[in-house]
Amino acid sequence: MQTWIKYASRKAPTGRRHALRRDDALLWIDWLVTAALALGVSLVTASMQGKPVDSFQVGVTLAVLVLGLAVMPKVVQEFCYDSAGDLRGWSHIVCANAAGLVILLSPVAAGVKVYG
Repeated sequence: MQTWIKYASRKAPTGRRHALRRDDALLWIDWLVTAALALGVSLVTASMQGKPVDSFQVGVTLAVLVLGLAVMPKVVQEFCYDSAGDLRGWSHIVCANAAGLVILLSPVAAGVKVYG
């Protein structure tokens, strides 16, 4: 949806059919934010409903989120961008998005375990 909104809201430069850039295909940032919010909301909701939460699962999920939020931006900066600040290629975009998706799945798995 985010990519569609970018496509629909931007004016295309002269001579191009659309205004999308390769950077618009980077979705991992949104997925990390979604993962952090999903974990926070599910933990608060579970505690308000008195549901048991496995501390090991929460610990693993928090560790994955901390790595994602603290380490992944630097890794993406080093490996996915060249010295001019341009993305190296589509394979780098796919890898960054795949890592973001794996991180997003961690809070989802924790939520499934709590609300099963």
